[in-house]
Amino acid sequence: MGMLRRVEGQPGIAVFAAVALFFMPSQARGDCSPADLWNALENTFDTINSSGCAGVTADPALWAPVGVASGIMAGVSQSQQFCQGVQNVQNQLTNVQGDGNSLVSELDNLGVNADFLASALSALSSASDALSVVQCACALSNNISQLGGDVGDCIQGALCDLQNLANSIDPSGFPACSGQVVILPTNCTQSPCASNGTCDPNLAGNIINRCPAGDDAPPVNQVNGSNGGTIVVNPVGSGVLQCMCPPPMIGTWTKYGNYPGWGSVIEDPNCQFFTCTCPPHSQPAATTGGGAYVCICDNTHQPAQPPVKTTTNPEGIPCPLPLTGQPCPAGQTNDGGTCVPTCAQDQILLANGTCCNPAQASACGSCCPNGQSPDPATGNCVASSKLPRPAPPHQFR
Repeated sequence: MGMLRRVEGQPGIAVFAAVALFFMPSQARGDCSPADLWNALENTFDTINSSGCAGVTADPALWAPVGVASGIMAGVSQSQQFCQGVQNVQNQLTNVQGDGNSLVSELDNLGVNADFLASALSALSSASDALSVVQCACALSNNISQLGGDVGDCIQGALCDLQNLANSIDPSGFPACSGQVVILPTNCTQSPCASNGTCDPNLAGNIINRCPAGDDAPPVNQVNGSNGGTIVVNPVGSGVLQCMCPPPMIGTWTKYGNYPGWGSVIEDPNCQFFTCTCPPHSQPAATTGGGAYVCICDNTHQPAQPPVKTTTNPEGIPCPLPLTGQPCPAGQTNDGGTCVPTCAQDQILLANGTCCNPAQASACGSCCPNGQSPDPATGNCVASSKLPRPAPPHQFR
């Protein structure tokens, strides 16, 4: 996108102000409305509960490989063709036996090249689980890409007006709209700046920026859904960047001034970049692909919920309390979704779920019983060495 230049002669232009006619029915496609658009965005979460992800929802441990598979698919051009191929031969895959590698081999035998997903599926011990992962990753990827196209089609007229506004601010940098806007989907889940203060200039043209009035920057429009989710768009020289944050993801603006490592790429430190992040106590299932838009609760490993109050989540919390998972009975603590004994302050919890004096814990994870002690050489418990019996006291004459 290039460096954002300060334009002293245009101090009154609020380039980051919302465009008043954005999403107005007169500017939208005749058969869509803002309500339709937001229903589509908010219903992105329904993919998680759809038949495409049914096998994964039943086993939260499979969300991690779904994220890996989805990330791989995002960088492979034949992913859409692959997903269509899986759907075509689905009836022939219901009885596949073996592990994840068996599914890859069976797909290859049926003419569907799955070799590019072998690294994501080989760790799965069940071919059935591997198939569930593939189906869910395809459902997520298709849903996100289709939604992006729906957004562009629905608000084509409004985006054209936005591009023309950018043209009036900087005709040399932004062409006037010719009636057809090029939509450039942007992965706002990637932050251009790291926590250590350094930033990646290579991402300067692939992120959404907004700057204060008077900067030579394109206008930015952000619309928030009533039940969560955000859509942000802004023109660039080659089209209009589009970023979507399905609920429960949170849209955030961050000043470049917080990252001095950005250097000369952004002249005005008050300019900001936009990112979509998962709510507290959750992480994205992947860094790229459809999995980047699915937030997984840290300890339950279940997908985070949209901020909508329901009978099962009356407070509308993304990771319903208790955040560590289901409540446990008295005397037990939830650890990674499993209820384990609550240990005394002078004890530690071993991997097998038992409490142990640290001095009696062996390297292999067992608690040595009375009469035994940990052996540093083997990591096991061995008989405690007997102390020599004290000699009789000296007799005084």
